[in-house]
Amino acid sequence: MRKVLVFLLLLCTLTQLQLIAEGHNMTMVRSVLTVIARRENWTNTPIFRGANTNTDDLNNLMIWLQRKMEVTCHTVDTSTSPDKQQPLGKYNIVADNAICLLFCRNTQEIIWYNLNKGLRKLRRIRLIVVLPMDRNATYGSMMDVFKRLWHFQFLNVLVLHKDQIYSYTPYPVVRFYKLDINADPLFPPEAKDFRGYVVSTPAENDIPRVFFVQDQRTGGRRIRGYGYRTFVEYLQRHNASLHVSNPHQYHGPTSSVDMGRMIQQIQEGQLEISLHPYVDVPENIGDHSYPLLVASNCLIVPVRNEIPRHEYLLLPLHRWSWLLLLGSVIYISGVLYWIQPGIARDSWDQRLGYNLVDGISRVLYICSPARIYRPSLRYFVVSLQLTILGFVVTNLYSIQLGSFFTAMVVGEQVDSMEQLIEQQQKVLVKHYEVSTFLRHVEPHLVDGVARLLVGADSSEQVSALLSFNRSYAYPFTLERWEFFSLQQQYAFKPIFRFSSACLGSPIIGYPMRSDCHLQGSLNMFIMRIQAAGLLQHWFVSDFNDALRSGFVRLLDNVLGFHALDLDALRLGWAVLGCGWFLAALVFICERWRFYHRH
Repeated sequence: MRKVLVFLLLLCTLTQLQLIAEGHNMTMVRSVLTVIARRENWTNTPIFRGANTNTDDLNNLMIWLQRKMEVTCHTVDTSTSPDKQQPLGKYNIVADNAICLLFCRNTQEIIWYNLNKGLRKLRRIRLIVVLPMDRNATYGSMMDVFKRLWHFQFLNVLVLHKDQIYSYTPYPVVRFYKLDINADPLFPPEAKDFRGYVVSTPAENDIPRVFFVQDQRTGGRRIRGYGYRTFVEYLQRHNASLHVSNPHQYHGPTSSVDMGRMIQQIQEGQLEISLHPYVDVPENIGDHSYPLLVASNCLIVPVRNEIPRHEYLLLPLHRWSWLLLLGSVIYISGVLYWIQPGIARDSWDQRLGYNLVDGISRVLYICSPARIYRPSLRYFVVSLQLTILGFVVTNLYSIQLGSFFTAMVVGEQVDSMEQLIEQQQKVLVKHYEVSTFLRHVEPHLVDGVARLLVGADSSEQVSALLSFNRSYAYPFTLERWEFFSLQQQYAFKPIFRFSSACLGSPIIGYPMRSDCHLQGSLNMFIMRIQAAGLLQHWFVSDFNDALRSGFVRLLDNVLGFHALDLDALRLGWAVLGCGWFLAALVFICERWRFYHRH
């Protein structure tokens, strides 16, 4: 039994030594790197070393790279756990000035995960995969390598096996091909034509980014929204197509996308990219495209605190302006008392009352009660100035007051979290966004705001907003608000307003899997359509389509003609009542004085 165990141990040792001895074709590696060096320079060479890599051969290659090629080598092996592997970008390694080498035996080695983590956001780096010479070269065996590369989204790749060079393309499906060492370019160029590649992603209602409308001519459903239009135009430009993976799902006006579930699908690798633009995705979950928009995320609050019409008479002037006018009446009366020629038989109190009435007439720009014949130059100049003052004040007041009667005038609205708590305004928030909402609230207000949040799913929130439910406020980005506000663009009395109680300014882009192969070309396309102004064009066009299909409706609460009733003249009645009271009081005082004289 002992002899059998010794024999097996020796056999395993010989086999392992044979694997190491055969190793990789380092001569082929040097030849390929020499050809590349003739065409372009690089400064860094990350080397990922898998199991069974001959140490002596690898050391000789590194010495050759440093002396002959004058590049810096950075070695990574499986002694470092993939979870603890730092991205090489932190060491100032960029894709344009580096060539990466991967030495592995099969697609199940741990070094692949080190490669995936180490080259995070460096997928455009030139990668050379070196396979051992004794590895099987069948079609299926080689296809496993390229499927693994496609799984990790490495496209700029060469695979060296014995004296052969391979590369591959994933469009429209994964296929590999042989290359000659003198081919130019040696690495595959960046793909501009996806050759019919199909992107599969679900589509749901997410107005105004993506939503379904009914075609009135054909009766079929069409997808609209600036997020959908941008993505479809991008795919068409690159000869790709979109496959909606949930065509039979219910897409009623009140349904809405669950972005929490979609982000989870991206994290689990079930979804390559989402058709629905969303806020920034955490780096440990996935990636994000170039922003379509950077929009403020604030509360949409119901318009309240309407000012009664009888108070409109006070609104054209600030309270300090009213006090200033009152003081000016007293001042003008005093000036007129000293410069106006008086009647000899009038007492000083009679002249004072007379000048007070005259001062009020001057400010109101009405006829003066005084008749002055042959006035002095001083009186003429003062009267001219008072006439101009009265003309300006009364006309500005009348214009401002007239404008108030043509629109609804409201008082102070909710514009901060403090006012939200003070007015106890409930906020309807999606369940998976509650924590994000509270994270943007000041710490000392969190408890008060948390009691006002009402959790709901996406459909309930959209349904409440489309029905103009004024019981709640809603956290919405600026682009959503601009779309919904078009419904009340002709309304005399708006229902909602975009407040200043904001929760940051998130970027709106397409969430996608980590290091997605579509990211680079999609980013460039988004920048081009932004420069062309297509987003705003699609925004207005989509609203018109939604309006025709009944998805949204114009708010028609036009206020018809309303004559001024007694309630609207309440302030006038109050002034008249006070005048009568003062007149009665003065009359009583005069009668009392008269009786005491006689």
